[in-house]
Amino acid sequence: MKDIKNEFGALRAGLLLVLTVFLVTAGCQYAPKCLEPYDVFLHARFVTLAGTQEKDTLLLNADIYGTGREDSLITAGKESFSKIDFPPDPNRDSCSFVFRYNGLSDTLVFSYERSVRLLSYECGFIQEYKNLKVEHTMHLIDSVAVVDTLVSNKDDENIKIYLFRH
Repeated sequence: MKDIKNEFGALRAGLLLVLTVFLVTAGCQYAPKCLEPYDVFLHARFVTLAGTQEKDTLLLNADIYGTGREDSLITAGKESFSKIDFPPDPNRDSCSFVFRYNGLSDTLVFSYERSVRLLSYECGFIQEYKNLKVEHTMHLIDSVAVVDTLVSNKDDENIKIYLFRH
């Protein structure tokens, strides 16, 4: 009688293990994938005016870093670029960056309102930034046009930075 109980207990434990493995793998197999990116950047493009025509401006060996944070070079490894992605500060309603090129420097200050958006129940939340405003100094930068005031996980251009022609 004891042998039958032991065999039944072992069979029941084995079936429970097989059922658990099946449910875990089946559950993972059908888990929805997050198709939207989690990364949120402020997308900028550098331009100059040639008459009334806008021209993308290719910057060679320019440095852009967080104010007071020379170690936070966001152009590291980029010898040339005409577009750049600025990371907003998720803990504050503003952030600022130094733009250094050809021996001159400007400071860009971005201000915004932080908000949280639900991607989905499976994927969670992301932080977005609304009502984008920009202030800047004017050594290299002539003006800044805000194209889209919502900084989100989309790849849409947020600002155009117009440079003086040197």
